[in-house]
Amino acid sequence: MADNTTLIEVSAFSGLAGALLTQMMTGIFAYFNDKRKYNHEVKNLYRIKKTEIGENFYYMTGEIMAVIKKNIGYWKNWNNSRSKGSLDFLNREMIKLNAYMDKLKAENWKFNLINLYFNVSMSNSEVIESNIRSQQLYLKVKDIMDKIRKARDSDRDALYQEYALAVFDMCTQYEDLYIKMEHDANMVKKEMLQDFSVK
Repeated sequence: MADNTTLIEVSAFSGLAGALLTQMMTGIFAYFNDKRKYNHEVKNLYRIKKTEIGENFYYMTGEIMAVIKKNIGYWKNWNNSRSKGSLDFLNREMIKLNAYMDKLKAENWKFNLINLYFNVSMSNSEVIESNIRSQQLYLKVKDIMDKIRKARDSDRDALYQEYALAVFDMCTQYEDLYIKMEHDANMVKKEMLQDFSVK
């Protein structure tokens, strides 16, 4: 009888140990499964956000590059801009382009988040610095345009030379910015295509 009791106790203990072991293993598997699901969800959310920011950057960069190209086209036409009417036309076009740029930037705040997801060549501080430099050069051109409008005919030739140099400096700045933006847009496009394994 003592042997039966011992056998029952051993069997009960084995059953309890088996149940505890099963519960422990189930808990461990559930923990690792939940952790795997969580990591997958975080990676998926990151990928979705990165795609959204990359697409927005690519669109914005394309729009800004088009505006810069149009800008350069207007200003490189400076030889044909020797009348008050043509200078006024350039000025109106620049005001329209700048208003469009301001609207684009206001509506597309995601453009500024690109450095969080992609290693682009231009940092936010470099973009700000470039914008300040472009604005200074643009204002210099506008000041000279204003002087030309108010100048006597005899003084205009010297001002046109000053105007030509200022326009050249401004267009050079725009062209440098265009090249950097084109590089960053292509880099973002390439990385996004790699993320989706699209050839």
